[in-house]
Amino acid sequence: MIQHKIVALIALLFFTACSSTPDNETPIAPPAVPESTTTSVSAAVPAELAQHSTTLTEPPPSLAAPKISPPPPSHHESPKGTEPAIALGWLKNGNIRFTKGYFRKDGKSKSDIKRLVAGQYPHTIVLSCSDSRVPPEHAFDQALGEIFVIRVAGEALDSSVVASIEYAVEHLGARLLVVMGHTHCGAIKAALSSKPGQSVGSADLDALVADIKPRISSIAATSDVSEASSKNASGVAEDLVKRSKILSDKVHDGTLVIKSAMYWLNSGTVSWLE
Repeated sequence: MIQHKIVALIALLFFTACSSTPDNETPIAPPAVPESTTTSVSAAVPAELAQHSTTLTEPPPSLAAPKISPPPPSHHESPKGTEPAIALGWLKNGNIRFTKGYFRKDGKSKSDIKRLVAGQYPHTIVLSCSDSRVPPEHAFDQALGEIFVIRVAGEALDSSVVASIEYAVEHLGARLLVVMGHTHCGAIKAALSSKPGQSVGSADLDALVADIKPRISSIAATSDVSEASSKNASGVAEDLVKRSKILSDKVHDGTLVIKSAMYWLNSGTVSWLE
């Protein structure tokens, strides 16, 4: 009997030692839940903005945003699309929200993700540079499924870019096309500084620069890159109409409107060139 009690006591002591945390070891704690990052409006916020809202993440009612689109029509039907003037207004208001620090809360939920499985119905096509500092969805404060974005360095044109735009016009019903350049564009700098016949590093890079160069040929190599970038964006808008019969026909019958714009890295502001 005494022998059994000793065995039980040893087992109990062994179990206790194994289940406790050593003095030099910190127990693993669950990750802390972050505090809300919503910032209250303070005296630093302009009065004309503060009067609209109690938090910086709530946009003023005057800065209208697109209403969440209904499920798109079947691909056998022809989408009606949004009036270009209305779509342009949404983009302008969205950029004001972006620069003021107000952001929409709608259009990015799990239900929106599921809703868009049925298809997309964007109101605008945006052709912009690939530069990581120029994301159109953020610059225009647009939600999932609202803008059809094609990004390529220097807004350079090739078959894939043109076909992507044609697809969005023909099959998704988008009626506004924005070609957006930006300040401090590396592709424009390369096109400005490279000499005729000089390679910029590879056959593909040479092809990209060769597409850009004719549109900025009137700009001196020592000029401000912003001037050349503006010239390029406007030139791309013109070249698209010359190059694509689909786009040309839509522009001429008033179905499609093409606008060129510039994104200013120092402020986040989008200015409209035409």
